[in-house]
Amino acid sequence: MKGYVEEMLYFVIIVFTIFMLVVFFIYERGTKGAEVRKAVEERLLREEIAAVIFILFNNKLPFTEKSYIENGIDAILQGTSTKKELDKVFYGAGIGIVNVSEVIQPLLENYLMGRWELTIITPDGKYTYGSINKKKIVYSYEALIPIPEERVGKVIFLVGK
Repeated sequence: MKGYVEEMLYFVIIVFTIFMLVVFFIYERGTKGAEVRKAVEERLLREEIAAVIFILFNNKLPFTEKSYIENGIDAILQGTSTKKELDKVFYGAGIGIVNVSEVIQPLLENYLMGRWELTIITPDGKYTYGSINKKKIVYSYEALIPIPEERVGKVIFLVGK
């Protein structure tokens, strides 16, 4: 009888150990999936942001032959000197008035769908395109930008959840 009880005890210990290993591996597999999903979402967000920043600084508008950021800077500089709107710039009779808000906002909406804010700061003034809840910011990008007359400005790009 003593051998039978000892054998049952070892059997219970083995079953319990196998059960604990199965639970451990199932838990690890479940958390691994969440980590992979989080890593993929983070990478996708970084790639979207890199694409947007590249477009803002390098792509030129066909009708002005200036980048999006240059148009925004020109609008702020012209708006502060003429005491008018800071999001519109006049490029002469051939081109006319360019509403920079109508150019930048649809571009950023295509990529980030309402989860962004772009602020262009110059020594003369600043203008913010879009808006975001400051508590939900997950990524921020800041860069110094050259302004005419050897001055320096700043671009702040915020992305939220």
